[in-house]
Amino acid sequence: MKSRAEGFPRLIAFFGPDGAGKTTQVKLLVDFLASNDFRVKQAWVRSVHLFAFVLWGVFRKLNLVHKRSNLRFRGISKGAISYLREESYGFVSPISMNPPILKSSFDKLLWTTVEVMSIVPILLLQVYIPLLRGYYVVAERYVVDSVASIAYFLNDPNFIHSRLARLLLSFIPKGAVFVYVDADYETILDRRGKESGPYEYTVFHRKLYKELSPLVKAKYVNTCTSDSLSTHQEILELISFSRQQL
Repeated sequence: MKSRAEGFPRLIAFFGPDGAGKTTQVKLLVDFLASNDFRVKQAWVRSVHLFAFVLWGVFRKLNLVHKRSNLRFRGISKGAISYLREESYGFVSPISMNPPILKSSFDKLLWTTVEVMSIVPILLLQVYIPLLRGYYVVAERYVVDSVASIAYFLNDPNFIHSRLARLLLSFIPKGAVFVYVDADYETILDRRGKESGPYEYTVFHRKLYKELSPLVKAKYVNTCTSDSLSTHQEILELISFSRQQL
């Protein structure tokens, strides 16, 4: 069985809107590699980590956050655990739905700088150290999602062209393969119901993912009309094809 997975890239990173099916595909890929006796680590890197999480907590205490959704907030301690341990929420994060109110250029620069400073050590711990230890890493989210998330917090799509965005995108190991798992809002709403993010949230992120996709040479998969196993097989073929081109 191991021969089927020979030549797989050491880092396979997924991105796409919440509800498109990334969690399912990551689990299937991790199980596939593990069944072929590969040492696999699963990563989840987005934004609002460490120092940024603390700063966001201050903004929230001062009631200086936007409230863009009626999603139930599950508590500050539980949110901290999820973000510090890089565990997927399984649905749109209430933190994403309550970004800080950033009015001045200084506010935005401060927030973005803290965000990037907080993400870098997570990248090292979640991805680079496991790679050095010989693991294959499957990331449900990685720097593409970090850039899109920060842009959403700033309410500035042009952030993806900034120096700090390019800095985050520079943390892509050689040979990494990105998979853009996409679905339209109607499909996401049908799957998640009340746990779906607002329409503008999904549209904003899908627009940025489309712009960022060619920068990381991502392989595109649309899950609207295919079941999870068919999508899994498609992803395996895309990853194998990508590997042949490296």
